[in-house]
Amino acid sequence: MGATRKGMLNVLVAAILWGSSGVCAQYIMEHSQMPSPFLTMIRLLSGGFILLTFSFLHGDGIFRILKDRKDIISLLLFSLVGAMTVQLTFLLAIEKSNAATATILQFLSPTIIVAWFAIVRKARPGRFVFAAIATSLIGTFLLVTHGDPTSLSISGAALFWGIASAFAAAFYTTYPSTLIARYGTLPIVGWSMLLGGAMLLPFYAGDGANVVITGNLLLAFFYLVVIGTSLTFSLYLKGAQMIGGPKASILSCAEPLSSALLSLLLLGISFTLPDWLGTLLILSSVVLISLDSRRRTKTA
Repeated sequence: MGATRKGMLNVLVAAILWGSSGVCAQYIMEHSQMPSPFLTMIRLLSGGFILLTFSFLHGDGIFRILKDRKDIISLLLFSLVGAMTVQLTFLLAIEKSNAATATILQFLSPTIIVAWFAIVRKARPGRFVFAAIATSLIGTFLLVTHGDPTSLSISGAALFWGIASAFAAAFYTTYPSTLIARYGTLPIVGWSMLLGGAMLLPFYAGDGANVVITGNLLLAFFYLVVIGTSLTFSLYLKGAQMIGGPKASILSCAEPLSSALLSLLLLGISFTLPDWLGTLLILSSVVLISLDSRRRTKTA
């Protein structure tokens, strides 16, 4: 298998597994009485520990960043506003709606990123970016209202946390580039998860007292942390390095689709025609942004 095909397969598998991890989180919260902040805390602590252990065994200098005060502050900010916030808002959106809706709303983050950079750089967006913004807004409108502007098809809380998750994901994607360039991806993501989970400990450590634990739930949690977080991230990172960001973004559209299909099959969640249309429009905005990125690369 060629490097390009292998990279595409890695990204595609990672996207599908990411979609399934949201469904897994919904299953855990529904059957264990586990609040979303407590699950966020445990997921971050466990995932961060696994990634840092893997990074250490790989020979990365995971403690180098602790020697630079300025970079420590940047890491703490990334842990708080990035890793912790994106996971917490995402699980809250799942708790208030379902995994599919939360995943689709989080996929607004690429549009938020390109719109933000256009504003900051005072540059007029290209036609692909304009089209992406339009399709994402129309798609969100259909998903949230089913075409009726006088009513919401999901709760206001679900919409709020879903949009908040998209903004947090946009920050998570763009902020740590300097840190990653200096110290590597795995150490930065591992530390951000571990620190983000530690920040939640003083507030939510006691929320696990009434959690129901069964064998199935333990398996689901293992899947969420090991497969849906640690392994998935490693697969996506390796694949994206092989094929580049634009292609990886297009293939990552499999994430909300897999989440929607698995929610339908495993959790009995029904999707109406406006839901599917809204989903496809939001996914098309990611494709349009990727096409714009490829066009700029070719003309640069």
